[in-house]
This record gives sequence, structure tokens and C-alpha cells, in this order.
Amino acid sequence: MRLASFILLFSLSLAAHAQQQRDELGVRYWYSGGTSTRSHNAQGANPSLGNPTSVLTYEDLEAHALELHGRKRLTNGGFIKGNLGLGNIKGGSFDDEDFNAGQVKKQDTTSTVKGNYVRYATIDFGGDVWRFRNGSAGLFVGYQYWRERLDAYGVVFTVPPIGRTDGDSVPVVTNDVTWQSLRVGITGTAQFDTRTRFLFDGAFVPYAKVSDEDSHWMRVNPPDPDFFLGPAPNIHIKGTGYGFQFEAELRHEVRRDWEVGAGLRYWWLRATDGTRTALGFSVPLSELTSQRGGFTLSVTHRW
Repeated sequence: MRLASFILLFSLSLAAHAQQQRDELGVRYWYSGGTSTRSHNAQGANPSLGNPTSVLTYEDLEAHALELHGRKRLTNGGFIKGNLGLGNIKGGSFDDEDFNAGQVKKQDTTSTVKGNYVRYATIDFGGDVWRFRNGSAGLFVGYQYWRERLDAYGVVFTVPPIGRTDGDSVPVVTNDVTWQSLRVGITGTAQFDTRTRFLFDGAFVPYAKVSDEDSHWMRVNPPDPDFFLGPAPNIHIKGTGYGFQFEAELRHEVRRDWEVGAGLRYWWLRATDGTRTALGFSVPLSELTSQRGGFTLSVTHRW
């Protein structure tokens, strides 16, 4: 009798769960802050240089993005989900540090980031693995494309302290970084009541490929030949790495088949295996790291 009751209750819970799994399509706003750092080691070519030889840091990169997101049921508990987003980077700062041997700082400059954009797309395939009375959890594998372009203006030299500055109207650097990543993760949902539920995605990135291009506009044709880097883009970085990503969202049904949601999202990718090439000469990449995180607001239609 107890076994029959258990089977009945379990069957009812699966039926209720099956009713909760529906197709979705919605719009999401993402407000985020980001940082991006890259460094290389040219000490092997010139022992008088430091390791790392140069460190370029973009930080406080405020961005506003709008995306489409969706989820489609497949047979046997499978699903496909993803998003497609585009946004503007409103501002930030850029710091360029160069080092001699012993990490004696040779030069340090700061600039103002005035734009430009962030673009991304994610697609995941997976299936439900665990089912509970008030929710479910599953596994997925997917692909992500993430690209950011940054425009920095003006220069303030802090090392050496020679007092030189170039105004914010002078273009200094355009950076364009593109990540392509393999995602493997877990996704879950928990139903708090008939109208409120919690969703979570956590992904490990075992492999990420990065392509990074710098256009140093003041070094395309400078008066000093020691600073010449050639036509833009004049620095190229290729590398591979890893990372992790997660997002969580609380959704509430405001009317039949329509939900509003609020959540958090964070992405972190890092490459340490690669090369930096300038003027046809390559040196090892020390590190290239990109991260972006912030809060989300969404409206979702379910059917």
C-alpha cells in the first residue's frame, strides 16, 4: 500500500513537472560592469625587460545590453536554450604599464574609455536529469560568442612624471576582443508557489579561444621610430584558456503566461596559453582575462 501510494505521488509530481516545462521567449535587460587585462613576456628576447613586460588594464567598463532569450522543449525531456544580446559600453578607464627587469616601472599612462559595444550569443543543448516535487535540474553543453570593442582617448603620463598630457579628444587605443567558448553546466528551476519560481545556470568553460586586436593610433606613424608599431590593428593576440559563468533569476507570473524577472549574471574567462604579435615578432602571452557581471531584468512569455 505504501509503495502504491509512493508510485502514485511520484507519478503526479512528474505530471505536474511536465506541465511546468513550457516553451519560452522573452526580452532581458543587462546592466553590467567589466574589466579586461592582458600582459605579455618579452624578457626572453630582451633580458633588460620585465616579466610581465607590459600590462594593459581596462576597468569600470559600464555597459547596458538588451537581449532576446528563449527555451524550447525537445523530446524525452530535452531542451535547447539560448540568448542573443547587443549593448553599449558607456565608459571606463585604460591603464598601460611597461616594466624593466626587476619589475621597475618604465612607463605608466592612463586614458578614458568612451565606448563602444558588447555583443554575445549563447546556445545550449541539454536535458532534465533530476526531478523533484517542486522543480528539476539538468545538464547541458553549449557554445558562446562574446565580443567587446573599446575606444580609449587621451593620455596622462604618471611614470615618468614629465607632466605630459594629451586631451580626451585624441584617440589613443581601440581594443577588439572576441571569445568563443565551450560551455558545460547544470541548470535548475525551483517552484516557490504557483506564480513564483527560481532559475539557475552554472557553466564551467573547459575551453575558450580568444582573439584580441589593439590599434595604438599614436604609434601608427610617430615621430620617434622606437614607438612605431605599423598600420592598425598593430598588435594581435591569439590564445586559449578556460573560465566559468553563472546566472540566477527570480521570476513571478504577473498575468497568465507572462512573467517578470530579476537576477544576477557573471562571466569570467582567462587565457594563459598564446602569443602576442607586433611588427611580425611574437612573444609569449602571460595572461588575457575578461570578466563582466551585473543584474538583469526580464519579461518572458510562456506557452
